[in-house]
Amino acid sequence: MEGIQHRTVEVNGIKMHVAEKGNKQGPVVLFLHGFPELWYSWRHQIAALASLGYRAVAPDLRGYGDTDAPASVSSYTILHLVGDVVALIDSLGVDQVFLVAHDWGALIGWYVCLFHPERIKAYVSLSIPFLPRNPKVKPVDGMRALYGEDYYVCRFQEDKMEFEIAEVGIAYAVKNMPTHRQTGPPILPKGEYGTGFNPNMSNTLPSWLTEDDLAYFVSKFEKTGFTGGLNYYRNLNINWELLAPWNEMKIKVPVKFITGELDLVYTMLNMKEYIHDGGFKEDVPNLEEVNVQKGVAHYNNQEAAEEISNHIYEFIKKPPAHITPVDVLLVLTISSLLLVFKYLIGFTISFTTQHTKNNTIMEGIEHRTVEVNGIKMHVAEKGNKQGPVVLFLHGFPELWYSWRHQIAALASLGYRAVAPDLRGYGDTEAPASVSSYTIFHLVGDVVALIDSLGVDQVFLVAHDWGAIIGWYVCLFRPERIKAYVCLSVPFLPRNPKVKPVDGMRALFGDDYYICRFQEPGKMEAEFAKGSPELVIKSMLTSRSSKPPIFPKEGLLSHPRVSSTKALPSWLSQEDITYYASKFEKTGFTGALNFYRNFNLNWELTAAWTGAKIKVPVKFITGDLDTVYTSFGTKQYIESGGFKKDVPNLEEVVIQEGVAHFNNQEAAEEISNHIYDFIKKF
Repeated sequence: MEGIQHRTVEVNGIKMHVAEKGNKQGPVVLFLHGFPELWYSWRHQIAALASLGYRAVAPDLRGYGDTDAPASVSSYTILHLVGDVVALIDSLGVDQVFLVAHDWGALIGWYVCLFHPERIKAYVSLSIPFLPRNPKVKPVDGMRALYGEDYYVCRFQEDKMEFEIAEVGIAYAVKNMPTHRQTGPPILPKGEYGTGFNPNMSNTLPSWLTEDDLAYFVSKFEKTGFTGGLNYYRNLNINWELLAPWNEMKIKVPVKFITGELDLVYTMLNMKEYIHDGGFKEDVPNLEEVNVQKGVAHYNNQEAAEEISNHIYEFIKKPPAHITPVDVLLVLTISSLLLVFKYLIGFTISFTTQHTKNNTIMEGIEHRTVEVNGIKMHVAEKGNKQGPVVLFLHGFPELWYSWRHQIAALASLGYRAVAPDLRGYGDTEAPASVSSYTIFHLVGDVVALIDSLGVDQVFLVAHDWGAIIGWYVCLFRPERIKAYVCLSVPFLPRNPKVKPVDGMRALFGDDYYICRFQEPGKMEAEFAKGSPELVIKSMLTSRSSKPPIFPKEGLLSHPRVSSTKALPSWLSQEDITYYASKFEKTGFTGALNFYRNFNLNWELTAAWTGAKIKVPVKFITGDLDTVYTSFGTKQYIESGGFKKDVPNLEEVVIQEGVAHFNNQEAAEEISNHIYDFIKKF
């Protein structure tokens, strides 16, 4: 323990305890521990790697040891945990680290590699291989089906588990878990922790675990309890929901995997076959080594400490025949390479859809329902089934129908134009829970829809809320997007210091529409005092460039809401009737739930703080658009901030005299802009 320094760093809204040793200028080796462990589990490897010139860094993870433990179970998703690690790497002042992780730390490590491969030089994973998401079965449900209700992961879901552990004592539990050597699935009969993981626990400690070691672990868990650690398990099913955007994604960093032949994970059903028969290598193409240690159980970083230290060093000392950060970015943004092959057509096709009768526009549009990400989604499409796909995402309060003009225009030019009703809208299903509308659910829907179309890439066109979703599709899955045409809402990078709704409230007050949308049921009740037709009409026809204010004393008495207002030329009564018919059926709850997740999205996207958009982008907005005239958006766009955050921003178009719903108000112009941009690729 000599020479190990301890400090506290602020990461992702918590104070994290970090232990480190070694050359401050040396390459960083970052260690992530498992359950029920601490930074201390890496004491041997810290000393070994520090002696070889590395900077060895090991935190207590969220909820463990001397690191903060948020009270809410929902603060322990994989997205919070990865956010902590990325922020810790940032705090070290380095672009890349070697990552070494065990058990739950290994699970976190895989997702750091998946979300931010450019931050990881190479990854040494202990005990837990990469387990790709099964889109058909939630993990806890699958484990329950395989091993029964008493399987430890299933039992850890119960909030009484802490009391059961307390009955046998912290010291017993801390000793019991690391010393177990049984290879069967750990079973904890209901109502008691009992003999726990190791029914044959000896009074004598194994040679690799001293009384001093045990006393250190016990002293920390006596202070914190086990709730933080157990909360990781309690988010397994939630993680499954949130990770839908990364279905079938591969791990792109160089990997070495080490496990013991007695490890309870290695001896799980079909795990050996997955590791050794090619499945693991298929999911982790740069898997370079797999080592199975004879006679070693789950806690191999402690049980076989010297061997593990040697394995780590032998792997990370290799000259970089590995993928470089630039290589990774090129793999992830392959659509950018297509710019090399772009061609220019020296004429512009002008569409005449704006004044075409609706029945002509709607001709030939097919409607179907597809299963995506656990919901049934309504999709409208038209055009050449073999043509390049243009995928349209609508905003609030809209539907696929908002893109009727662009669908007709692009289909006429040989494209396959596809426009869904988003989750909670129109003829697409609307889950009841507010938490089912996070940006991860919404992006997961879009990625699954792209998969269902049988294509690798699409041109993406999106407006308003669809535009926000579009930015995150580009951020999370850039390889699926050839180019992005964004209407109204620019990419707004995450501010790590202020939650978005809190910031809007401070800027515009409690009556700002997004603040008013937060409380479930209240806004719905106010909308219900009028009619969907009145609400839709008032929003679509608004031309105020000021921040929308919905006073609490009565929205329907507000001057912006009028049943007698004449419709503009670009919006017919038939259009209004179509929208109203769908919102009469669904209500506004699904749509409002998008707004109710703003602050939660902010929490969950911490791992992408400072991330850039890497796909080619064209941005179009009206000079009367309330987004353009609020939040300092105009200055952000004109001063170069937008271009800095979106390096491949190729065009910005400001439409004179056009308001927020520019895809409908200036339909022909928007269709031309889309085609002029995507024809280059």
